[in-house]
Amino acid sequence: MAIPSSVSRATYGVVLGACLVPFDVAALAAAGVWSVAGGLVPGARERRDRVLTAAVAVHARRLERWLGRPAGAPTATDRRARYLAVRLVVGLTGLGVLLLLAYGVLAAALMIASWAFDLRVQALTNEEGEPTTGLTILSAAVPGVLLLYLAVMGLVGTAALERAAAARYLGHEDPAELVSRIESLVASRAGIVAAVEAERRRVERDLHDGAQQHVVALGMLVDRSRRATDDAARDALLAQAADETARLLTAVRDVAWSVHPTALDTQGLRPVLRRLTARSTPPATLDYRVPGRVPPSVEACVYYVVAEALTNVGKHARASRVDVVVAPSDGAVVVTVEDDGVGGAGSGTGRGLAGLAARAGSLGGTLDVRSPAGGPTAVRAVLPCA
Repeated sequence: MAIPSSVSRATYGVVLGACLVPFDVAALAAAGVWSVAGGLVPGARERRDRVLTAAVAVHARRLERWLGRPAGAPTATDRRARYLAVRLVVGLTGLGVLLLLAYGVLAAALMIASWAFDLRVQALTNEEGEPTTGLTILSAAVPGVLLLYLAVMGLVGTAALERAAAARYLGHEDPAELVSRIESLVASRAGIVAAVEAERRRVERDLHDGAQQHVVALGMLVDRSRRATDDAARDALLAQAADETARLLTAVRDVAWSVHPTALDTQGLRPVLRRLTARSTPPATLDYRVPGRVPPSVEACVYYVVAEALTNVGKHARASRVDVVVAPSDGAVVVTVEDDGVGGAGSGTGRGLAGLAARAGSLGGTLDVRSPAGGPTAVRAVLPCA
């Protein structure tokens, strides 16, 4: 029967942790030396922090790779030191279990080799030794099985201790980190409120300047046709009213599309972005690499990022081309819109980009704008979609 992959991976993690015991001792000793020299040697505390950070990073990668336990990176120095101290005890425990297991395997191998050697000698000398009875076999097998069981349980227990130590000291429990997250959420909420208000005003302005004008013109044409006495004039006015109705529908559809493109729900993100880039001025190329569908909120955010970035390029960049890339990356969707224009843009210079940054922040993502003077300008959004 094959050993489950989770068991074998945990065994590798415990073995590697036992091998890292000297590394932990050296890291704690170096951190202790730099702590003592903190008031005497300039930069001693920074060196101590670097030593502890490097040691914890090694174990964090080991935990994630072999023990299936994603570990954070605590910002407090004392938490790193406490973790390494606890990890040293756990590592010594794992080392003892491995030595016990190695002793059992070696003892079994020597016993089997001794029996085989005795049988070989008896066959060559034609001498009869003491017969191997069932009691003799049991007297050797029972302690060996018990020893193997204890070693296996020791490996399982050591892996559990590794995970418990990581959860206790490397989890996201740092008060400073929690405060930072709360402040980020409060700022993100304020940005979302401002973005929603700006979007409401934009929709109101579009309806007033677009759809309302068409409604007024349509009403005037219908009223004139109703009062017309000449059949030819009435037909001409009704034809104009029909054209005005088509323009009104187009204006209303454009406003609705700017609020939420319904094609996202029915067709998905790729065809909507392809249509958006096809209408872009200057010409835009689309490189879409995301397989399948992503959550609707992420699709909408990707659409608005691309739409706003293309609008800004057309208005301000004086560019000749735009490259749009949508690609997956570690459980997130990364959107990049880059042009070859004059640059000089920034995330704080316009309400559109500020609203997009707030929208991305509400999803736990980020929006960055890199636009040095002389160009190029690159808008990059990272949107988690796990």
